[in-house]
Amino acid sequence: LPENAERTFELLNGEIIEKMPGTTRNSAIAVNIAFEVRLFCREKSLPCYLSTGDGAYQIAANVIAPDLAYKSTPMSDEYPDPTPPLWVVEVISPTDKAAEIRRKRQIYQAAGILLWEVYPELMSVDVYAPGQASRVFQADDVLSLDALLPGFTLPVRSVFAE
Repeated sequence: LPENAERTFELLNGEIIEKMPGTTRNSAIAVNIAFEVRLFCREKSLPCYLSTGDGAYQIAANVIAPDLAYKSTPMSDEYPDPTPPLWVVEVISPTDKAAEIRRKRQIYQAAGILLWEVYPELMSVDVYAPGQASRVFQADDVLSLDALLPGFTLPVRSVFAE
């Protein structure tokens, strides 16, 4: 509707949920990750299509706008993008509801999408890779995207750099 033009909504398991804008600090985290990925892809001449929180994807019967998403195919002018991303990043804020975080995680996992949940207050990243047990990475650890971008690594500390 016209009155919702400046608002972002997600459809999770049949429920419409308004996605509230995050803090600039959390937004900077997604930008930090996107910058490193884009630079890596450029250096390796790899296809690299990234979107941020305004880009919505159709994932099964859901419409989700992750804080950061990667896919190896071009972005779409369709809303929502019919081709789900291969990897998503959700930057978790203290106001995010645990039930919504869990629902999104389950949707991503059911679709076989790699998920990084970033927790700024803990300086940690929870990684949910398809077919693997979840892992928690702390500030001194190093993340990788070997399944999607072989050779890409990112120190967790760099995720939170200001």
